[in-house]
Amino acid sequence: MKRLAAFAGSLLLALTISSCGATTGPVGTWGDGYNTDKLPYLEMSLAAEHDPSFDQAGFITGSDGCNRLTGQWFLAQGKLSFSQFGSTTKACEDIDTWLSKTAGATLEGDVLTLTDASGAVIGTLDRRN
Repeated sequence: MKRLAAFAGSLLLALTISSCGATTGPVGTWGDGYNTDKLPYLEMSLAAEHDPSFDQAGFITGSDGCNRLTGQWFLAQGKLSFSQFGSTTKACEDIDTWLSKTAGATLEGDVLTLTDASGAVIGTLDRRN
């Protein structure tokens, strides 16, 4: 009986570990600034419903290291776009507010490459979870 319990426990552990594969899509936390000061991060969550012309859509929150950011994101044909992207306007010293200029992004593996309204790359954030 002890062998059966040990085998069942080992099998459960193996199944749990194997289900922790690579995350795909934009949902999750990006950047190292989550719950810390002066570092940028974005957190993307799925919307309950979205326009069927998009593959996925959801809500975004985050910080450029000083100001809070909020908005919506849409994924279509592998490209992310942001809508209603707004932020607070606190004045902070020694903070690069590049993240607040984000208009879109591309996702490759665990790297989110952010672009401005003209399509120029303005920075990257690594997947946190």
